[in-house]
Amino acid sequence: MSVTRVLGIAPYESMCSLMLQAAESISDVALTACVGNLEEGAHIASQYTEREFDVILSRGGTAELIRQKTNLPVVEIELTPYDILRAIRLAENSNSRYTVVGFPSITRTALILGDILRYEIDLYTIHNEQEARQALEKLSRKGCPMVLCDMITHSLAQEYGLPAILITSGLKSVEEALHQAVDISRIFLPQREKLRMMEAVLFSQAEDWAVFDEKGQRVLACLHATLPETVEKRLDACGLLVLQEGKKRLEFSAGGCIYQLNGQMIKTGEKRYAAVRIQAGRGRSSYEKFGIRYRDKEEIKAHPAYVFSEIVQSAIPPEPGIKDGETLLLAGQTEMDTDCAARLIYAKGKDQNAPLCEIDCALLQEKGWNHLLESNHSPLLENGITLYFRHIANLTEVQFQRLTLSMYDMQLERRSRLIFDCSGSTVQSALSPRCQQLLSRLRSAFICLPPLAQRRNEIPHLAGMYISVLNMRSAKEIAGLEEGAMQLMLHYDWPAGYEQLRRVLEELVESASSAYILEADTWPVINREKRLYAHQPALPFPDMIRGKNLEEIEQMAVQWALAEYGGNQSAAARQLGIGRTTLWRMLHAGNESCFPSKK
Repeated sequence: MSVTRVLGIAPYESMCSLMLQAAESISDVALTACVGNLEEGAHIASQYTEREFDVILSRGGTAELIRQKTNLPVVEIELTPYDILRAIRLAENSNSRYTVVGFPSITRTALILGDILRYEIDLYTIHNEQEARQALEKLSRKGCPMVLCDMITHSLAQEYGLPAILITSGLKSVEEALHQAVDISRIFLPQREKLRMMEAVLFSQAEDWAVFDEKGQRVLACLHATLPETVEKRLDACGLLVLQEGKKRLEFSAGGCIYQLNGQMIKTGEKRYAAVRIQAGRGRSSYEKFGIRYRDKEEIKAHPAYVFSEIVQSAIPPEPGIKDGETLLLAGQTEMDTDCAARLIYAKGKDQNAPLCEIDCALLQEKGWNHLLESNHSPLLENGITLYFRHIANLTEVQFQRLTLSMYDMQLERRSRLIFDCSGSTVQSALSPRCQQLLSRLRSAFICLPPLAQRRNEIPHLAGMYISVLNMRSAKEIAGLEEGAMQLMLHYDWPAGYEQLRRVLEELVESASSAYILEADTWPVINREKRLYAHQPALPFPDMIRGKNLEEIEQMAVQWALAEYGGNQSAAARQLGIGRTTLWRMLHAGNESCFPSKK
């Protein structure tokens, strides 16, 4: 029996895994699965003909677009009532009303489901991206709190500020569609002859290259090794820029290498092509180990923490009066929370297509410091980028004054966006003297991310939204947390903030063996977190010093500074604004510290 060659184009990552899992049980199927939503999926399909594959497997709006781009038969993965019911249960766990937006295959099933279960379900039926935008715009004006939708609507919901839960397909739906694909392929069996040919074009050359047509589609390529996903996206973007501008040169770091893309337009008759050469450096960026690292939007958005940061931000009212591009001082419960907020602000800002340069003042050392202030290639001399300064407290007073005066003299805030880490501050009056100088000298705005412990009532919403994302990533079908498990989450203090919540949710989803995360599985995880963070100070500062004299308070400050800088007495003395000798006398004059060590 001949083998059916199936090209699976999944609109999201976990469906790709489901396709491969379903294909393992069918002996006469050879499946190649890849991820591509909407136009991206249609672009992938347009690159193949009957010589490579017999049938294409996809879902929803992506399947409809693929039909317009290929002559191959396209089988659509249908959604089952259970798939829709699972999404409804997730929405109900977040205590939000919802509206189902999707193609007829979704809304018809949702309508029948509502009639059987006597649910009141608001429905919007769409047939293309334009109708999806119209529906989302209307729902946004009405103040709709949440939408349940397919991939085309899910990818647009963020633009309209609407929280969205994707209705994911289960394994049974994929298996049924794959069997249908085999049946369709056998109908065309007499017309199929396996014919695989690959063009050998300039593979003897050392350099990699790619050629794009006028639509920006890659028509020829010579790649000696698989490129990282970030480089692939940059390569495609460079091809389009060459077609627009005639010539383009890009340089960036990805996966520890420095990449250069040099593109030039080529004309053959009336047609135009973009030829792009790819060069990769072997070493890491020489200044990363000194705390100066460049990131791009694609790298940041690919990190799991980014999506959770988006969910957290959607639940926080926007800061009034904050302008896009304005210098910002960020404060959070932990440094990780502040880092996530800074990267989210960059990825959504007007300079998102330029690099983000993170400068960790704790790692600068002499070489990094000299590069920052004296090199002709310093990031301070670049225009239109985002500069994020971490651990500014680790600079000496001379370094801090020199850095801020240099930024002021160069009018850096007018040429690039500046973001400073002020983690540990809670209100403007509690800012350190250095942060206060930044606030006035650079005309900055201060943003404080409220601690998670103050937002416990939003944990069901945050958990429900992120579980939906984790279902997509890991091919899980979790419908939420059972009541006992949610109560454990609500009654925990979360001393390590939002990053701790994200990590715990990922662990619970990964280990879940049923449709709901159980109390019995949640209790050991929360209990372990309590032990791990048992030494974190739980009381606010006024309560800690109540009943203590000045000498005892000074001893607390000394011990805290030493713990903050890993026992480095010089760094602790600089933080306290005293000499190292004075610190030594205070340390040996006092008794054992009553302030808990920071771990």
